[in-house]
Amino acid sequence: KRNGYQAKTFTAPLLSGSRVISPATLGMKLPGESPYNSGISPEDRARELAANDLMELQDQLYRQEEYMCAQVKQNGKLTIEGEGLHQEIDYSLPFLETLTGANKWSASYDILSKLQKMARTLRKQGTNPNQLIVGENVAELFNTNQAIVDLRRDEYFRIPDPGDLADGIIYLCTLRAPGLHLEVYEYSEYYTDNAGNVVSVIDPGTVIMQSSRERDFMLYGAVTYIDSRTKQYVTEMTDYVPYVTVSEDPPVRKLIVSARVLPMPRDVSSWYVIKNAV
Repeated sequence: KRNGYQAKTFTAPLLSGSRVISPATLGMKLPGESPYNSGISPEDRARELAANDLMELQDQLYRQEEYMCAQVKQNGKLTIEGEGLHQEIDYSLPFLETLTGANKWSASYDILSKLQKMARTLRKQGTNPNQLIVGENVAELFNTNQAIVDLRRDEYFRIPDPGDLADGIIYLCTLRAPGLHLEVYEYSEYYTDNAGNVVSVIDPGTVIMQSSRERDFMLYGAVTYIDSRTKQYVTEMTDYVPYVTVSEDPPVRKLIVSARVLPMPRDVSSWYVIKNAV
């Protein structure tokens, strides 16, 4: 018997960043360039600036994608905000708990038993979890919770070479217990929000249990722009789309990098989230 499915559609939001090159910009020396008679022409300087701008703009979009994925992973929702736009995409995450009061984890809380129950729930859905991603406050609790400390003391765990881990990933330990085998990582990445505050990408009190074998996707929609040479509309179906606009009066050249991106989990029942654990 075929179970059928339910389909929902959403137009992927346009992420875009730009940098302007003007005559005033070309008059500035580049870092490391000789202040006198460097031999670099304004044309060469424009090409080098454009190359640097392209890398920085792509990196900014990548960081935005990281933020979007983190919101989906820990909240099961993604809020799209922009000029004249405010919309929430709810992925209907089935295993999401927000703790309050006496239910919060502490130095005496039976964390191990809770983790075993979470793993059992995921296995019933067909996922065998082997990773635990935690925020910084939970990482600190793992150094004081007696059951976790005892388990870590008795285990033979492997501390990987830092070069094996992505930036911002801190290996904490491997938890081995009946029905449980989890590599525990702290996700220590931050960003500056619109108010100028430095914020954790993963909330400090968040716990995410998942499998490293799950494969989720980033979906990229088509980007349409006007070609500066032909003055015709062009549509490209790829991830990042760089293009240039030119103004003759004033003589300004703008490099724009755009993407229409949306995270798509393969199976929203393949991970378990606890919010406000500490």
